[in-house]
Amino acid sequence: MRTNMKDIIRLFTGKYGLTRPEVMAEIETVFSVTLSRWYGMEVLAFFREGLQLEAVAYNNSGGVISQQQFDMAEIRGRNTLLRQLEENLTKVVVIKQAVRYKAFERDLVWGEITAYDAEKNLYIETEPIPGEKVIACCPLNRLGVHERNSPEFTVGRRRAFHLRKIEPVFLNGTPRLKVVVDRVSKTLVEKLLKSHLGPMGEKIQIRCLKRYVGHKSMVLTTKRLPKAAIIAVDRELKERVQVKIVKSLPAG
Repeated sequence: MRTNMKDIIRLFTGKYGLTRPEVMAEIETVFSVTLSRWYGMEVLAFFREGLQLEAVAYNNSGGVISQQQFDMAEIRGRNTLLRQLEENLTKVVVIKQAVRYKAFERDLVWGEITAYDAEKNLYIETEPIPGEKVIACCPLNRLGVHERNSPEFTVGRRRAFHLRKIEPVFLNGTPRLKVVVDRVSKTLVEKLLKSHLGPMGEKIQIRCLKRYVGHKSMVLTTKRLPKAAIIAVDRELKERVQVKIVKSLPAG
């Protein structure tokens, strides 16, 4: 166990894309928790210099605390410990991924439809972070009624979505990144309009006041929008985008 610890750390940092301190912290946690459970007493595992892992048991007997150091080379259940470590590292990776992606919630994403499931929920391959592909789900009830049987929403078509939610979840005991998108939010209208404005979009405030999906969106804006931008959004959403210019957006 002691002689292979450097190799274990190197293996897992490469496999999971984590830093060495992150992997070492999980090793200490897994060994501490698992050995405590196995031996029925509090066990603390920690690294010393030279990546030497030590484990010390603390036993409270009648108010007197005694310590017992384990010989890591003699501990059985190595494969169980490594399997638990892999599970924990997978969780760490997914949680880190969710934290990174959280900043992109409520953004506009484009994605290619890759599949439907039995309930007719859509699955989309998208890249909230350029170069990092993830599979997102658009539930059937988050798709406009006018779009549910449209040829524009068949496998292989590329469509715009509102990134609704990103969170780590467990699927059959395995941690996964859950990405949910939709086509029915007012935010999608706003973000689509902004995406067609380029740099000038930073100087224009836009708010979708009301949206009747598949029929009409009522939008307030502080400056005139190019007709091409309005038409582009109209065509993507298959609904009329009605724009009204105001001096300032209402509060809230």
